[in-house]
Amino acid sequence: MLWSCFLAAQPQKDIFIPIANRPELKIDPDIDTLEAGTDYVFKYEIAPGYRISQSFFDIGLATLYDSFIVVTLKAQLPKGTEKAALRFIIINKQKTRILLMKEFVIKSDGELYPIAYKPKTNIIKLGSGLVLERNKTYDKNDFLERPIVSFYEKETSDTAKKINAVRLTIVRKKMQKNMRALNDTLSGEMIKEIKKVKGKATVFICLEIPLPRNRIKTVWSRFALKK
Repeated sequence: MLWSCFLAAQPQKDIFIPIANRPELKIDPDIDTLEAGTDYVFKYEIAPGYRISQSFFDIGLATLYDSFIVVTLKAQLPKGTEKAALRFIIINKQKTRILLMKEFVIKSDGELYPIAYKPKTNIIKLGSGLVLERNKTYDKNDFLERPIVSFYEKETSDTAKKINAVRLTIVRKKMQKNMRALNDTLSGEMIKEIKKVKGKATVFICLEIPLPRNRIKTVWSRFALKK
């Protein structure tokens, strides 16, 4: 029986040599840290008998001109630091390749990568469009002038949902008043209690939103009233 064994040649990874103190190529300025989102221009000097065959940047674009190279960064991290290299393949008269690199630290401050915007949900509005945001403070006169409440599932919704009832709890010092209106309008009792607010009061509002199959969805929020 004959046994055959084949050793497949494995591709070798190119090894780049740091450019520091190399006689073949020099770049200026000699800096180590780059800011993401910025274009950098480096002047270069190539030794006689050599030419640049290729140039590229690990996480961006390197554009080679006659005496300088422009690097455009495209950081991979939204915030923080990472390492990347500007790489050169140079060739001498004997067609021998020399692989050189200049390594940099890339800094990203996060401003180039804003957090993805998510539309707000369960929007409660008063009157002509005043949005009641949680933990915000409002002038009590806003409620006296626009007593109708509306509800939107998303801030991008065009149509308000029906409201079966509005519940309002006003907390002033050691006093607490619970009220309920069977429609989308603040009741006379609610308006009367709002008028009594002097200084600042905490308000809890709850909307009863009808759902299919006779179910009710309740949406709560809390804000403050001031005189």
